[in-house]
Amino acid sequence: MVDAGALGLLSPFVGGTYYGSLVAGVAAAAELHGRRLIAIQTLDAAADLAVTGGDPGFDDPVAWDHISGFVALADAVHPAYLARLAQAGKPVVLVGHTVAGMDLPAVLSDNGAGIRAVVTHLIREHGCRRFAFTGHLGASDVRERHDAYLEVLAAHGLEPGVFLPAHNNVESGVGWDAADLLRHGRPDALVAATDRNAIAALQVLAAAGLDCPDDILVTGFDDIEEARLLRAELASVSQPLDAMGRRAVDLLVGLLDGAEVAPGPYVLPTGFVPRSSCGCVDFAEQLPTPAADDDGVRLLGARLAGVTPEGPGARAAELTAHALAQAAAGDTSAIGAAAAELQTLLTGSTDPDALRVMCRAIQEYADEMPAADAEAATRAGAAVQALVLSLGRAGAHAQLGDKLHLRSLISVNYTLNRALLHRRDVEPQDPSWLGLTPATAGSIALRRSDGRLSRTRGWRRRPGPMIPPGPTSDAAFPPVELLEAAQPGETVFVVKAKVGDSDRGWLALVDAVESRVEDGREMVNQCAALLTIALDLREQQQRLEREAQSDRLTGLPNRASFVASLESAIARRRTESRPAVVLFLDLDGFKRVNDSLGHHTGDRLLVCVAERLRHCLRREDVIGRFGGDEFLVLLDDIAAGPELEDVVERIATAIGSPFQLGDEAVHIGVSIGTAECGPTTTVDHLLQEADRSMYQAKDARRVAA
Repeated sequence: MVDAGALGLLSPFVGGTYYGSLVAGVAAAAELHGRRLIAIQTLDAAADLAVTGGDPGFDDPVAWDHISGFVALADAVHPAYLARLAQAGKPVVLVGHTVAGMDLPAVLSDNGAGIRAVVTHLIREHGCRRFAFTGHLGASDVRERHDAYLEVLAAHGLEPGVFLPAHNNVESGVGWDAADLLRHGRPDALVAATDRNAIAALQVLAAAGLDCPDDILVTGFDDIEEARLLRAELASVSQPLDAMGRRAVDLLVGLLDGAEVAPGPYVLPTGFVPRSSCGCVDFAEQLPTPAADDDGVRLLGARLAGVTPEGPGARAAELTAHALAQAAAGDTSAIGAAAAELQTLLTGSTDPDALRVMCRAIQEYADEMPAADAEAATRAGAAVQALVLSLGRAGAHAQLGDKLHLRSLISVNYTLNRALLHRRDVEPQDPSWLGLTPATAGSIALRRSDGRLSRTRGWRRRPGPMIPPGPTSDAAFPPVELLEAAQPGETVFVVKAKVGDSDRGWLALVDAVESRVEDGREMVNQCAALLTIALDLREQQQRLEREAQSDRLTGLPNRASFVASLESAIARRRTESRPAVVLFLDLDGFKRVNDSLGHHTGDRLLVCVAERLRHCLRREDVIGRFGGDEFLVLLDDIAAGPELEDVVERIATAIGSPFQLGDEAVHIGVSIGTAECGPTTTVDHLLQEADRSMYQAKDARRVAA
């Protein structure tokens, strides 16, 4: 069964504060269009956060049977993969990057405008004249930012300053030190291409004893959550990540519906957010300034809408203005409705500064309100205080929700670690352990030694059709039954179960997008990493157990393992009256071979003897190496008599045939003793009897010779 109507998302990670925001926008837009979304992580489970240009190693056509078209984020896949998608007739819309030589629709943030705003602000507001820039020019968006940086400096007649190359877009990419920065004197400002590059730069500066902003100003790009938590708060450029994801889906669905969609680019606006790292010591969020014909309510609406462009800013402004006017007149009944609308606006915003912006906008509007008298002004001020306190409580409630959510994730991770890595009753290949996570369904496809995939039976939290096991392929995974398990607000995630060199296959699960944790640390990624490690550990444990029970040279069960099998046979003999016989074998002439031709040849001879014994006996017979040139055989369901004599003769004939070891033809013999298991037999007694019988056989061979 194939469903090719889903949309695919290719992303280095499928959650986190940055990628998660993009994934959330794509998922929301796909749902509006009535399409399922399969979000595919192109980096291995537990991969490093540093990504550059896409991993050429990701070349699997995962979920291609289900997906009609793809949204590809920057650094998700190598251009060669995009070319394969084009050959397969699957349209692609890029987000955050362009690819040379490929005319694809690309949704971009306005990198140039964002950096132009940064550099212009530093020049005009803070008098900066000497600059430095750090970033990874291998990324197309960073090149755009660097070009805009040079453009503004040239327009102001300033030198381009020091360029400090970064190896990637995260902290690990900054490999330069303060001496590199200061080689032409100390710059007034350092412009970083990404916030994470900027964070690393601030650490370099601090290690060299340089303070930001007193000694040097620093700016970033992306406006990640950590930016406002640093000291100094990092000035940055915010990107409309959610809107970029939504726009990409609109374009992709248009392509799938046969609409004319130009290659692009489709550029969405960015916004510069001044903070203390650029010298703005006061809260510097630039609220919209009034136009000549703006009234106060419309301006308030514009300022409130700024915290969430698709939110009900105008309605919140109207209710707030009405509540303040009524309060000034002595009627506080409208404050509750205004507070509720403002709280809805705040909780729907992804802007980390939303609370401060909204409070400031309300206060500024109230300051401009005409007051009939001092008492009216006091009543309006009390209403402002009530609204601000209401927003503060909503913000605190949201923070508490985030705190509890992260605490819950820590608890889930701890429980998962214990279950998968320490509990022997939990089978990693059975995805029912996903019940410990927020996921609602899951499926695992394991890669066999021949490279083929085999799907284990799936798991689902809610009632519904079984997710069956069976052979599968990269293109057919995840199964249709898993896709159908996804409900509104949920996304199908696929992550390669690969850590280092260990490639176990794929994990797919159904869950909501996680955007409140670090990129690459979301639950689905952790689950795939733990699955891989758990499977590795189980395999390692099984190998160690086999080695502990096996003879290293011949691969036969060793003495301890054979004794355990013998104990089981004795127990069965007591309850089921089933006969059993033990054979004790000692090779005749082995010492001569070992002494004359060397231990290496002697070892090869023992391996050959073990192989002949396997061919002489039944699959259910147990063969063990007792030590040296002695072997043991347990024959179940055989008693003393003609059948046993035939087995002994067959073994003697096989061992007595010459062995060709390289250029040497080696002849040896074997002495075989037997002991029959009785109802009261012990292991020691049985082995002693077999050993005594073997020596009797050996003496008889000497007499006969």
